[in-house]
Amino acid sequence: MNRDEVIEKAKAIGWVAQPCANPDMIAIRAYKPDTNERMRMGASGELYTRGDDGWMYQVGTVADVANAIKQKEKQ
Repeated sequence: MNRDEVIEKAKAIGWVAQPCANPDMIAIRAYKPDTNERMRMGASGELYTRGDDGWMYQVGTVADVANAIKQKEKQ
């Protein structure tokens, strides 16, 4: 799947997805922060960055997000 297809599938399962500047990356809306943080690295190495809308987005590769969607669809 290409990036646009992955974003459409993510939206179909209820995720808010946005393309990143890097064509191999996608950002998925994760949470609304309580603090004024702009970026965070999670314990498992996941990267979160704050969007213009104030939400934190988890950044991942197109392949990783496509794989997560497939796993979610199996449930």
